[in-house]
Amino acid sequence: MDVIILAGGRSEEDPLAEMAHGKPKSMLPIAGKPMVQWVLDAVNQATSIDTVALIGIDETKDLSCNKRLITLPDLGSLMANIQQGAQTFLDLHPLETHILSISADIPTITGEIVESMIKEYAGFKYDIYYSVVEREIMEKRFPGSKRTYIKVKDGEICGGDLNCYSKRAALDPKALWKELIRLRKNPLKQAAMIGIDTLVLLQMGKLTLDQAAERVCRRMGITGKALRVPYAEIGMDVDKLFQFDMVEADLLR
Repeated sequence: MDVIILAGGRSEEDPLAEMAHGKPKSMLPIAGKPMVQWVLDAVNQATSIDTVALIGIDETKDLSCNKRLITLPDLGSLMANIQQGAQTFLDLHPLETHILSISADIPTITGEIVESMIKEYAGFKYDIYYSVVEREIMEKRFPGSKRTYIKVKDGEICGGDLNCYSKRAALDPKALWKELIRLRKNPLKQAAMIGIDTLVLLQMGKLTLDQAAERVCRRMGITGKALRVPYAEIGMDVDKLFQFDMVEADLLR
């Protein structure tokens, strides 16, 4: 399976921008190596991974990857980067239907976790597999991590940063879910796309995770599955200074 690692971004509004000194956050040293190298280490250990597309890092001389490595530019948006990764791998391996996507700011993941997730996707039945982690699992592994949780009828969850997409869905020019991703910072406009009825039911805790996912996917014209995963590492992205310190201490243990 092929994987894209989303490693770009130099926003001055990022809480870690001052520490990064103008470089992508993914190149910020943590526990002795660049943050993205921890993700590459996990990918290196995953036997099912064939080729890696590293997005947003031009110079890789200080990085180590034992898989075939391709570098791609940061196109400035999550969706654009997923699409260029999908097109790259469609050209390279046209018979493979799906790609793995990993954010470079989840340095506690391991090769074992990556392999386990690939097994979850076996059969590649859905256009999108989206990982979610239950609050109890996050708080037990990373207490005080202050993730953002969504309440559903069957629990509280946060989103994960290791997911799977079909190339066809990613490259479909008419797919509405791309706009949903683009508007991820604007809940009101997202609500207008998802439907007020679904939003209200979700806020009231009247929908289970599966029911919510089914409604959203039907509205977006795709097939998808929200996967409850037992790995807090997938949800532990490093966005703030206190999270950086927490994760570095964890990696140094």
